[in-house]
Amino acid sequence: MDFKDMVVPGITLVFAAGISFASLESAAQDVDELSTRVGALENKKAVSVGKQEVVDVKIEGVEKRLDKMEELMAKMLEVQQRQAINQAKICAATNAECSP
Repeated sequence: MDFKDMVVPGITLVFAAGISFASLESAAQDVDELSTRVGALENKKAVSVGKQEVVDVKIEGVEKRLDKMEELMAKMLEVQQRQAINQAKICAATNAECSP
């Protein structure tokens, strides 16, 4: 074997090793990027779930306030009806001219 027969396979081996190393480095960078993206997506999902929970709590608060308002409106309507009946009785008892 002469020098040429040993150098050509050696150079081929060096290039193959270099290409393999570059491929592995590229794959490692891709994995790092993907893990970063997945982490970011998981954080966004956690934040959106947290925001949704806050929205749900706010909706529950609004629903409770609306229920209270409905109760108050019903009570006010009862009071106004009693006042209208009392006014009508007063007008009838005094023969006053009451206009609605």
